[in-house]
Amino acid sequence: MRFAIRDDDTNFFTTPAELEACYEDIWTDFAPTLCIISKVKGDWAKWVHQIYKDKQETDWAAWQADNMPHPIENNAALITFLKQKIADGKLDIGYHAKYHRNEDDKLPAEMTNNYVRGAEYYTTRNVTAEIKEEVTHLNKLLNCSISVFTPPQNLLSLNGYNCVLNAGLNLCGGGISFYKKEKDIKGLINIVKQSAFKIINREADYPKVLKYTKHNEIAYHYPLQPSTRLNTLIEDFEMVRKYNGDFVLSTHYVEFNYQMVYDEKITMKQVLMQFLDYISKYNDVKKMSLSAMLK
Repeated sequence: MRFAIRDDDTNFFTTPAELEACYEDIWTDFAPTLCIISKVKGDWAKWVHQIYKDKQETDWAAWQADNMPHPIENNAALITFLKQKIADGKLDIGYHAKYHRNEDDKLPAEMTNNYVRGAEYYTTRNVTAEIKEEVTHLNKLLNCSISVFTPPQNLLSLNGYNCVLNAGLNLCGGGISFYKKEKDIKGLINIVKQSAFKIINREADYPKVLKYTKHNEIAYHYPLQPSTRLNTLIEDFEMVRKYNGDFVLSTHYVEFNYQMVYDEKITMKQVLMQFLDYISKYNDVKKMSLSAMLK
């Protein structure tokens, strides 16, 4: 089976020290994939912690008023650091968002435990050209070749999904039903694959990368958050391994020092390392970047 780490939200406010603390004992083994916000709006370093604390009770009016873009290239130390780690094969880069804010005139309806204000591509707008522009910019800036997209808040509208595909990117997540996706020959084969799998394995998610005519995607990923228990990750991992599948661990570097909500004596980073220790006992687990998994 194959294993990758997807880490969302690297942006102007990210420091090299934060990323080193998260991944310096991991990237010698394989490259985690950092999915970048290219021009995050507002004081993200403040709001990410405030929203975690206040959740849906966040002062959204103040958040919305704090809307100045912060291009990632204005953090010269971060850019130098990322370019070197990419060149060394220690980090992989994906695209996550431009602003990490929904720019539609009418916001989508609220969803429980999901902050749709940040779901930039849960949208009715045509953002294909914008995505292409941001990816081209990041490629030049970091001397890389981005091929993977991960959606903010793990939410895509069908329109947003199609914009991502039209921009030429592979995809992890998004929440779009497989019945709504491409209906060409490969698309129909994928619908049959997933339908048959679900009929036979009702408690499991389809565990492998799907190849479409012009892109590849993996629909499911497994979150590591401050509420995630180690045994939950292990159960999910064993389910994917049972089918010799592809396991994507999705997380956020900014939460690595957070205490686990069920045990304040341990941090999220400690849970991650315990999980990596667990999967490392299997010789058949091939660790790789998300870009390589979806190539």
